[in-house]
Amino acid sequence: MRGVPGHENDATNVRRKPLAPLPAELSGPARDFVSALRRMHGELGYSLQELAARLPASRSSLSRYLRGQSLPDERLLVQWCKLSFTGEDRLPALVELLHRAQEAADEAATTAIEPPAAAEPDAAAAADREVVEEVAGADPREAAPGRRRLRLVLAGLGTAAVLAGAAFAVMALTGSDADGRVAGDGRASAAAGAGPAAGSARITVNNIERACRHSRTDYCALGLARDPYAPYLRPNVVGRVWHGDVLQAICKIADGISVTDEAGGHSSIWFRVDHDGGRAWMPGIRVRPEQLDDELPRCPN
Repeated sequence: MRGVPGHENDATNVRRKPLAPLPAELSGPARDFVSALRRMHGELGYSLQELAARLPASRSSLSRYLRGQSLPDERLLVQWCKLSFTGEDRLPALVELLHRAQEAADEAATTAIEPPAAAEPDAAAAADREVVEEVAGADPREAAPGRRRLRLVLAGLGTAAVLAGAAFAVMALTGSDADGRVAGDGRASAAAGAGPAAGSARITVNNIERACRHSRTDYCALGLARDPYAPYLRPNVVGRVWHGDVLQAICKIADGISVTDEAGGHSSIWFRVDHDGGRAWMPGIRVRPEQLDDELPRCPN
């Protein structure tokens, strides 16, 4: 029995640090799943470092799963259970609890993201409507002043738009450098800084499914996430990309939630990218493998 992981007489055994109690705010299906996962994990006798060497997940990711801070994907759970003598017997119940926890997380995220309330029309818009309605229903001779007022308002808006366009054109033609000085050739000397920022890199989206490598259908879209530490589910998706798309990566992390592709590959690496004028996160498992080792700074916590 000395070879059994966690045996007290095993000279190579590193005593496992006991897991901290689950937080009181963790409740419902998520608490039920994490409690069952902890019971199964307790039978293994592995430390988190030893467990990370046997599973396609980092030590920090495994710690978050056991603390209820995030949920593992189903394929990782299957591999986790296979390490235990009784894990495969527990697997059906654990998978069912995982599905319930994911559904509860989806519902909570959907509830938290409520559409903004419709803006109330302001007084000016209401007044303009009243003018138009009065003009439409009044005698032509009485409606003339109202029409003149409406034409004056529209003319004023048109003039403002023309002036704004002219100002933009002047700025585009002349330009200025960082100190406000205009370059001699009429172009902004700071234009050279329009390239990628220092420490950034271009990454290419990679879809492992061959059928999706030449298709831009909804089925073949891959999601960009809002939070790399939250479950990679629909409420966490803020954008979509397709195979071959090139993204500008700013930094990366190696301890995000583990994502599994269709071939069974896992990765907890995530890239922070620019997308549609904002920032989002791209899972490393969805990037060309040779680009995972690009020299990028680690994203701040």
